[in-house]
Amino acid sequence: MNDEGAPRFRRLCDSFALHGVGLHSGQKCSVRVEPNEGEFLLASEGLELPLSRLALDGSGRGSDYIFPDGHRVRTCEHILAAFVGLGIWGVRLTVEGPEMPALDGCAAQMTETLMQKSAPCTEGPAPFHLSSPFRVGDENRFVAVFPSHHFSVTCIVSYDSPMIGTQMLSFTGGAQSFFEDIARARTFAMTSEIEALRAKGMALGGTLDNAILVGENEVQASGGLRYPDEFVRHKTLDLIGDMAAVGCPVCAHLVAMKAGHELHLHLAERLRALVRVPS
Repeated sequence: MNDEGAPRFRRLCDSFALHGVGLHSGQKCSVRVEPNEGEFLLASEGLELPLSRLALDGSGRGSDYIFPDGHRVRTCEHILAAFVGLGIWGVRLTVEGPEMPALDGCAAQMTETLMQKSAPCTEGPAPFHLSSPFRVGDENRFVAVFPSHHFSVTCIVSYDSPMIGTQMLSFTGGAQSFFEDIARARTFAMTSEIEALRAKGMALGGTLDNAILVGENEVQASGGLRYPDEFVRHKTLDLIGDMAAVGCPVCAHLVAMKAGHELHLHLAERLRALVRVPS
């Protein structure tokens, strides 16, 4: 039975593909999106498994999904955020290349395409309703999760950089709100860390068209900032995308304090375990 806070779903109607380069690898990548009944599948290099059965790694400035043989698809969070944000769960994603294409460094291009290729529907996968609160992390950096009738996020970031400082955002769900308020917020990095990142084989596909570069006294990005608080909006996007790893919608309120992909995916693993417990 649906109520006011019930998950809102969309159904993918047509297949399509998007192409680009990987944010970290700088290599050519593509993702093909196809309707799939029931499960959210990830396919790569001839392998295919539900997202909820893949191992997770958030230690490398992105969210990686790892197949049992060790093959991984890197930097999945931005594209997955578009699906979770719009309520699209029955899909197969086939990735060519080492990671998801960076596209615009956020979820806008994928969200726009999905809005054109999908339609609202009344049914979707059964959501998981959290029964009691818990937290991952410590008193300084954490994600706390509380029972709720719907999915929502409160995100807080705090950086020493005066260009960012402390920002907070609350997102209460809905496709239109996701598109307008979250999907266009781009990934970012500090100017001071770019050389070290690239020495580690990361950020090789980053440009001012798909990322924000934060210096000591200025912010560089094509067209300037899209929102005064674009940084916390992007961190909210990251958290929404990382919840795809659970494999189904989650009815809970998430509160993230100075969190990142490692904590997001730790939370997803805890939620996976709860979802699998027989009711």
